[in-house]
Amino acid sequence: MRQRIRVAGAHSLADYELLEVLLFAATPRRDTKPQAKALLATFGSLEAVLEATPAALRAAGLGPRGVAVMGVPAEVAQRLAHADLRGQVVFTDMAVLLDYCDRLPATAPDGMRLFYLDSACHMLADEVVPAGPASEQCRTVLARALELHAVSLIAVRDMGQHAPPPPENLPELRFLRMLHTHARLLGLMFQDCLVRGAGQTVSMRAMMER
Repeated sequence: MRQRIRVAGAHSLADYELLEVLLFAATPRRDTKPQAKALLATFGSLEAVLEATPAALRAAGLGPRGVAVMGVPAEVAQRLAHADLRGQVVFTDMAVLLDYCDRLPATAPDGMRLFYLDSACHMLADEVVPAGPASEQCRTVLARALELHAVSLIAVRDMGQHAPPPPENLPELRFLRMLHTHARLLGLMFQDCLVRGAGQTVSMRAMMER
């Protein structure tokens, strides 16, 4: 398989063979063809396999390593597809911001996105806040803002199909308040945190300022 890729390129491989190559990264000392064909039979297409949730992949018989490997191509594709858009995005108003969020790939259930903006509201970066203690998250975000020469920040917390909780019950409230306070000390404006879910959007600005 490696020889075929070197000679003819990965585009010469059939769908099940591409899955074989990916699965080989998780189980390098095993024939992965049967499992690749089984996944295609279960999900119906290569695209469906690569877009399957971790739970669905586990139910189809993949172990932790296989699940992790299968999640990589879709994430790479989403980032590549989204990358060209970032340099063009200008958050002129809330409607533009919400439309942009509607087109984002789903964030992990406990994840929060940070948008770093310049003085003209051009988006400099769109990144998921790394997990960790609130103080460490705050340091990481502010260091990144200074690195990008950002002027303002907007956070978005996506709850998926769940409605936004009462603002005081949001797990990240301590981090948001800390970020709001320390950003101001550095001359940065933390505009708002929007909590989205089940068709609703809630602004956290007032809660952060308390």
